[in-house]
Amino acid sequence: MDNFKRREFIKLSAWGFAGIALQLNSITTLAQKANAHLGKWHADTELIWDAFLVRLTKLAKSQLLQPWDQQLYTQQVKQLLLQCNYPEFENVKKEIEGYENKRPNWFESASLHYEVDFQVSLFQFEKGEYISHHDHPDMTGVINVISGNVLAKNYTVEEQLPTTREVIKDGQTSVMQTCTVREVSNEIIIGGDVSILTSHEGNIHSIMPNKFTQLVDVFTPAYKHDTKTIWYTVNEDGFYKGQENVFEAEYAKDELIKQD
Repeated sequence: MDNFKRREFIKLSAWGFAGIALQLNSITTLAQKANAHLGKWHADTELIWDAFLVRLTKLAKSQLLQPWDQQLYTQQVKQLLLQCNYPEFENVKKEIEGYENKRPNWFESASLHYEVDFQVSLFQFEKGEYISHHDHPDMTGVINVISGNVLAKNYTVEEQLPTTREVIKDGQTSVMQTCTVREVSNEIIIGGDVSILTSHEGNIHSIMPNKFTQLVDVFTPAYKHDTKTIWYTVNEDGFYKGQENVFEAEYAKDELIKQD
């Protein structure tokens, strides 16, 4: 009788092993989806790209609720971002390795994911490629710096002022509106840190890196073809009428632009 004195070994060919290896990402994705369904994700669970999108897609549906708790949502997105090692994701790695400074004095951007409810973008800055004060109308934004650092300033509109003026440029006359803005955040965000803005708090911001910097930004909802960003000029020379952290600002009223 055979007492199994010989051990049987299954030998995989190199091609067979490669075939299995190609399925590991899919297996890992399914495993993380199953764990999410069973409530087994924790704050320290490192997420793969597909699992990150699954969770973010679910969270982004909260914007359909009225009222939408943007503070809670952005904190949840922040936690997701902190659970990701972006340079290890193949789509992010491809963009990082293929980086070219195509537009001197302006950042390079790449869309990592886009759908109506949200979008995820990668921004790469050379030192000094400054983004001046601008808003993200009716949107939230959660920034995760993955390398380098940036000085981020965030403002909230306080009051519309009656002062306007006309500016003529390239044959067009723009009506400039004056307002006051309150600075709600002024901080250096280093690699691994997160910055948040909501549609009603800190929605106007500026970004200034002092070295080569890469960051991932989640916008909710996503930009649409008719989304109009407003660019602000903030007078940071002094507080407006002595009000601490309140500054006078100016922006173009696009709806009143007319041809000469």
